[in-house]
Amino acid sequence: MFPWESDDSGQEATPVWALTGPFQHHITGDIGFAFWKYYQVTKDKIWLRERGYPLLKEVADFWVSRVEKGTDGKYHIINVVCADEWAENVDDNAYTNGMAKEVLGFANKAAKELGIPENPTWKEVQEGIIILKFPDGTTREHASYNGEPIKQGDVNLLAYPMKQITDPKIIKKDLDFYWKALGDNQPGGKGQSPAMAHGVFSILNVRLGDTETAYKQYLDSYKPNEVPPFGVLAETAGGTNPYFATGAGGYLQTLINGWAGLDITDAGIIQLKTKLPSHWKSLTIKGVGVDKKTFTVK
Repeated sequence: MFPWESDDSGQEATPVWALTGPFQHHITGDIGFAFWKYYQVTKDKIWLRERGYPLLKEVADFWVSRVEKGTDGKYHIINVVCADEWAENVDDNAYTNGMAKEVLGFANKAAKELGIPENPTWKEVQEGIIILKFPDGTTREHASYNGEPIKQGDVNLLAYPMKQITDPKIIKKDLDFYWKALGDNQPGGKGQSPAMAHGVFSILNVRLGDTETAYKQYLDSYKPNEVPPFGVLAETAGGTNPYFATGAGGYLQTLINGWAGLDITDAGIIQLKTKLPSHWKSLTIKGVGVDKKTFTVK
């Protein structure tokens, strides 16, 4: 289990009053996810053998140890803090469960790349972890969630950067539902959501072809958070605590993975078809991947 916030010794350094430290376990999936993404881009098998797979194996074993099998025959992850940090000590968080499913699959993919037999337990747990739904098909953020305001994206991350949800109709349904629930969109709520909260909504709307909505969300991903004189990003709108690197990462992804359409897959970096805002002439992203490729959208 990786720490939520580590110090230079690698130990947990989250303040003791914050429940994120002991309960925000999805970080262990996030790190495994990043390792596999690195391999998808580089195809460096020496790295995969020496560093990537050994870590992915431990991450997969962590999730096998962390799940609990219910009377329904499904695997559940109990008592976590969600990616939506306002939801504390809940069960079957969509993001946590989705990321566990992703990295369990990645661990077996890494094994296959190295000629190692598939681990049947990883596969069983991956396929058995539950993603909850409301009766109308909307993805449910966690087992006790009933539409409360959310601090930041959670469910929507299952469609990007994950690929747990790929049906455009479900992606749209989830986008509409959780955009309305976002803290910034509540009455008097501006400044409640961190900078990166808007980025994932923008990316997904770009990919669904809703350029107008995506552009508004793109602006919301950084404009309200700029702090003079250099325009560095604070964590929340009107905040004064720069530099919030996570927010900058969210903004950059709206450009690279949203408007430019870049996507990291088993085939390497590919470009999805996207449409720019009407007042933009073109967008060029240079130096991408090991071959330093250039991608352009006009």
